[in-house]
Amino acid sequence: MNNWLFWAIPEKFVFKYLFTLWVAMFIIPQYFFGLQFTKFGFILNLLWYDLIFYGWVRIKQQLGDDE
Repeated sequence: MNNWLFWAIPEKFVFKYLFTLWVAMFIIPQYFFGLQFTKFGFILNLLWYDLIFYGWVRIKQQLGDDE
């Protein structure tokens, strides 16, 4: 968990990170469910998204599939 606090997105995943962040934080909630996040909800979901993406990148790196 401590590594997650100081991690940087690898360069090859920056576009995927930003695109899926935009979809997860704006497109899906607003256009599919008609919702908008509160400030606290936005921060909480941003942290959740970043933690999930970090786990995904770490698994890809451990499996050697990060090509």
